[in-house]
Amino acid sequence: MRNFPFVEPTFQARKHQLEISQTIYDANVFDIKNWKKGFQTNPDMLPNSVVKFLGLLDELDVHYCIVGGMAYLAYIQDRNTKDLDVLISVEELNKITPFVEIESEDANFANTVFEGLKVDFLKTSNALFKYVRENQTVKYEFVEGTFPIATVEGLVLMHFDAIIDLYQKGNFNKVLRYESDLQFLTINYQIDWGNIFTVAEEFFTKGQIREFKKMVADWQKPRRNPFA
Repeated sequence: MRNFPFVEPTFQARKHQLEISQTIYDANVFDIKNWKKGFQTNPDMLPNSVVKFLGLLDELDVHYCIVGGMAYLAYIQDRNTKDLDVLISVEELNKITPFVEIESEDANFANTVFEGLKVDFLKTSNALFKYVRENQTVKYEFVEGTFPIATVEGLVLMHFDAIIDLYQKGNFNKVLRYESDLQFLTINYQIDWGNIFTVAEEFFTKGQIREFKKMVADWQKPRRNPFA
């Protein structure tokens, strides 16, 4: 089920084919924090680790969906991301755990490392994550191959969920980043917000949806040149 007008994403805001390995390599190499504190892993390993990890998912016949920054970058040529975020069931995550180092885990997430590559798994035991994996995925042709990613609508819903969590934690720097992501998607894609808010009723309170509607209304306002 896709609830925005185009049947398949046009990716019109991205001018170049996205390469997962190069994106993650660049984000790590050019992160000034790594220059100051030192690299936890050799960044030259990362491209090969990406290819091996994607191959492992295929080899294990895992049903998954790429979300987070990498999926966002398939739609918007905007920023880098240092890791992979993957929607997956608990049962299929169990297939992968022998091959990764688990750094932390709770009911919804497992933060892991695969040969130096950070991979965050989002468990579909969470109802919203399950909805996105089962109903809001499309195939995207990366340089490394064609893999499932979240649709624009799927990313919007997951950003809503993340923004609520970040506000509750008082992490306002990340709130601004996630709101900026949504604003870029709003500007560049014809999103059916009516359908999004209908689906959102299954996962968010009326008060939360009301606040998101205010945000969207602000993003949709025509921009004017204040210097004209």
